[in-house]
Amino acid sequence: MALSSPSHYEILGLTPTILNSQHDPSTLIKQAYRRALLRHHPDKAAAATPAISLSASSPSQLYTIDQITQAFTVLSSPHQRSTYDANLRLTRAKSDGSHARFQTGIENVDLDDLQFDEGEERWYRSCRCGNDRGYSFQESDLEEVEHEGVLMVGCHDCSLWLKVHFAVMEEADDSHPSTPNKKEPS
Repeated sequence: MALSSPSHYEILGLTPTILNSQHDPSTLIKQAYRRALLRHHPDKAAAATPAISLSASSPSQLYTIDQITQAFTVLSSPHQRSTYDANLRLTRAKSDGSHARFQTGIENVDLDDLQFDEGEERWYRSCRCGNDRGYSFQESDLEEVEHEGVLMVGCHDCSLWLKVHFAVMEEADDSHPSTPNKKEPS
């Protein structure tokens, strides 16, 4: 994601702070989505009255329906939004030239340091905010970032993050020449 492109928050006229302050931000996100569709619709943009914007985005910039829909889809899903927020923070830190500095609220762990719930098929860990399963994720989350070997996981109740390091190891199988990849802790 290039920093020059607008963030999903800018597109919908929201801020992460306002969404994090809501117990259930889905209603606010839906309202912002509808407002953005109306505000940026080519036929209705000139007639629409300006609504209150919660971000500092430029009202003269028009966004496409695809951009607005993508922003709505990502911000509506708690998992996708936490992943997007982590990537947004990392992108901004790199653009500031500060990617080597210490980042508050992010703890580095190995996959094998986490507990695994076989019933739910999820890895989990407690957070210092008090949630016994504040951090949790599934195999599919690891598969999405397997080429990076790092998964950013946000706590479900607070603003803390885990950076989970893992490696994809090939499992040796003498009976088949090609073997499937399997997740193994690093």
